[in-house]
Amino acid sequence: MGPYETLLDIEQSCKTNIVNIPRQIVTERDWLGIAFKCSGFNFVCPMADVSEVLRWPQLTELPSAQHWFKGTANLRGRILPITDLQAYVTEKPHHNKSLVRVMVICLENIYFGFAVEQVLGIERFFRDEIKPVDSLEHLQQYLPYLEGGYEREGKPWGIINFHKVVQSASFYHILSFRTDTA
Repeated sequence: MGPYETLLDIEQSCKTNIVNIPRQIVTERDWLGIAFKCSGFNFVCPMADVSEVLRWPQLTELPSAQHWFKGTANLRGRILPITDLQAYVTEKPHHNKSLVRVMVICLENIYFGFAVEQVLGIERFFRDEIKPVDSLEHLQQYLPYLEGGYEREGKPWGIINFHKVVQSASFYHILSFRTDTA
């Protein structure tokens, strides 16, 4: 018997001696995001929006800037504006700087840095777990920036949309007073 016939014989033997092995059903999660804390609440944003996560960088402050705009950082030759997300939304800045991380968000090839209380890692869940925004009343101040939410182990999570943050009218009013006096 030649090599080809031997392989055919092995194949036939395998087919006749097959054992019904239970299939392991692998379910794919529909949604993958970066989980983080802000104002003591849990949030997640689409992983595709997050370019990287940084420790607190050296900043160049902008005189007369709003309290929530922390300054700009040099990110490999790119100017990165840094906003304290908690201070922007709630008017209360982060106090514990040791856990604060800057999430670099890329929206339509424009980079923004958002300081958050803590980055928790990657979170996965099914799309059918998503609850509507109006079910997240405990996140009252964040509601304009949410796409929905879900619950995991009894804890609610808000799905934040950074597009909504940067498109809000107040986001581009970085200076705290008018500079043109004409």
